[in-house]
Amino acid sequence: MELPDGRALSWIEVGDRQGAPVFGFHGTPGSRRQMAVDEKAILAAQVRFICPDRPGYGLSTYQPGRALAAWPDDVCCLADHLGIDRFAVVGVSGGGPHAAACACLLPERVLAAGLVSGVGPLAEPGAEEGMFGFNRLMTRVARRSPWIALPFFSLITAVGKRWPEWALRSFQRQLPAADAEVIRRPEVLAALIVDLRHASRTSARAAVQDFALFAHDWGFRLEDIAVPVHIWQGDEDRNVPPASAKLQAQRIRGAVLHLCPGEGHMLVIDRITEILRTVATS
Repeated sequence: MELPDGRALSWIEVGDRQGAPVFGFHGTPGSRRQMAVDEKAILAAQVRFICPDRPGYGLSTYQPGRALAAWPDDVCCLADHLGIDRFAVVGVSGGGPHAAACACLLPERVLAAGLVSGVGPLAEPGAEEGMFGFNRLMTRVARRSPWIALPFFSLITAVGKRWPEWALRSFQRQLPAADAEVIRRPEVLAALIVDLRHASRTSARAAVQDFALFAHDWGFRLEDIAVPVHIWQGDEDRNVPPASAKLQAQRIRGAVLHLCPGEGHMLVIDRITEILRTVATS
């Protein structure tokens, strides 16, 4: 669809068209494809799962100078386009702050929110502790001069597009065993390869922009979220460490924290049915 400012916004729908609508927000970097790895599990949740590409990812137009708090406007436009009044939201990893923005700034439309392995406020002192090396470095860079990171993300994107299998094998070696096991599954590996091969030409810029947004003031307060929020976090996550989930659970009134022992950053793969059912009925 075309947004009011002329940008394109793309999305994918999976699940039951008659089910409760849930908007799903992908990670950083990524695209709508990340959210639909297991269509059977989504169908089992009996929801209408709508997953847009954020600006600069997939087929959605890059938005220079965007604010995190601007994302709810795009979501409202898509919901209106689809004839949906009220809905739940789920954000995975870098999609977490975007789900939190919707929960805070759209209380009249958002019924509930799920933050899954969700990035927390990276401006907090020590927020990068427990992350694996690349994310720790990018977080520190993002606080100071985020665009210095663009060559790194451009290289990673280029390698992933041309040699996705090699890129994923290299990535696995940095991950905890729980996440490496998930990525080795044929259906997950195939989905990630497709996602890497189809990365947009602005994906690297969008990823740098995301890190910069996460590492500065979000434009809203977690304490002001008034809708039901559920947070899922694996204790083996080294992409977004457990301290991030605990901080968000402390600041969001009434938030329910689901700690997942022995699971990592990719826990959404095995828990997608549970997550969608929970937010759809909260």
